Amino acid sequence: MKKILALLCAAALWSASPAQTPVLRFDGEGKLKIAQFTDVHLDLGTEARRAEAEKTLAQMRYILDTERPDVVIFTGDVVTGSPAAEAWKRVLAPVAERKLPFCVVLGNHDAEQDLTRGQIAAIVTSFPQSLNTLGANRELADAVLEVNGANGTAALLYCMDSHDYSPIKELEGYAWFTHEQVGWFRARSAAYTAANGGKPLPALAFFHIALPEYVAAWHNPANTHIGRAAEDECPGELNTGMFAAMRESGDVMGIFVGHDHDIDYIVAEKGIALGYGRFSGDNTTYNNLRPGVRLLVLRAGERSFESWIHERDGRIVDHVEFRDGEIRKIEK
Repeated sequence: MKKILALLCAAALWSASPAQTPVLRFDGEGKLKIAQFTDVHLDLGTEARRAEAEKTLAQMRYILDTERPDVVIFTGDVVTGSPAAEAWKRVLAPVAERKLPFCVVLGNHDAEQDLTRGQIAAIVTSFPQSLNTLGANRELADAVLEVNGANGTAALLYCMDSHDYSPIKELEGYAWFTHEQVGWFRARSAAYTAANGGKPLPALAFFHIALPEYVAAWHNPANTHIGRAAEDECPGELNTGMFAAMRESGDVMGIFVGHDHDIDYIVAEKGIALGYGRFSGDNTTYNNLRPGVRLLVLRAGERSFESWIHERDGRIVDHVEFRDGEIRKIEK
């Protein structure tokens, strides 16, 4: 018991944020449904883009009312035009109006407008439904969201900041997780595993920029491929070992990102599902797939999940189950 308490205390030191306020829990049927909105790219800068924004917001309301998720996760590039403060309030309104808990991770474009990351964080955390907390720098902190079951914490959702662009002048391209973040993940995962009697809890992870492992996973002919890749993946320029940390820790079953608008695949690699959401915006940036949203369903006590993409016109595509480290398509 002393060892477990020590681990929990050590893990807590990695976060400068208070505990989350809304509570996530499995429903009466033992299910938790997650809606992943990614690359919404809301832009209110011109009359034409405001018209596109109205389509995006209508899609959000349609998905939320049709799918009735338990929690909403935004995986970056949510607002990509000025006035950004108005856009952030509008894009979060459909979720807040339905009193749904939500969590936001930022993408590479979110802080390129007229708000800093800190100012965005202040808006996001001003909503009572927000699961986000502030870090020591007053920006959105990396978060691990607990999902309660009948006997306490039964599953975890890691929501992490994959940053924006390479901080090294000689390396062009996108950023990567810092070693401190990898350490934060390992510490939190180890603490929850220890508190669960040494058995890792089922977990999913969400962030914006794909890990380098996505590229090899999709191009491996031995893997089951579900979905599309109509462009090349754009992972961070350096690999600091987040995938290895998640695989070794044994809790993360699936990782879901955005960033690459013309990719929506899900593929299993070394026992972890690597997936993209579906581009959820309209014509404010490039997009050659029909707009939609990825849904995921966890079941209490199971190391598995279901997922599908719900398109704006009502079509459900790529319905899959992840179990025993493998993806299989569900035909309905």
